[in-house]
Amino acid sequence: MRRIKTKNLVSVFQVSDIEQSLKWYKKWLGEPDVIPMEGIAEYQISPNAWLQLSCDEENKQEKSAIVLGVEDINMTKRTLEECGVETGEIVDYEVVLIFDIFDVDGNKITLAQEV
Repeated sequence: MRRIKTKNLVSVFQVSDIEQSLKWYKKWLGEPDVIPMEGIAEYQISPNAWLQLSCDEENKQEKSAIVLGVEDINMTKRTLEECGVETGEIVDYEVVLIFDIFDVDGNKITLAQEV
């Protein structure tokens, strides 16, 4: 039984140069659907699935991650904690609220609520 309800899935690819990456992706995906902030471009692949290109200097070591969209970030965080899952702090990026969890192998899963 699922403990949390998700709305969508975002696959995140870390890129070294956002402009060079966009040139390549534009060849077959066209213009990005959303550029939410500098260094990030998003393509809607299907109704509930997105590809995010991220040029983030802080997280250059990461190659990929997933983001799960949720309706209520606070309820999701509480539910995960009640299930014994260690959660990070909620971070407010003005357009989205997020927190991270890590699986037993250290894979990062970001949970996000659009604001």
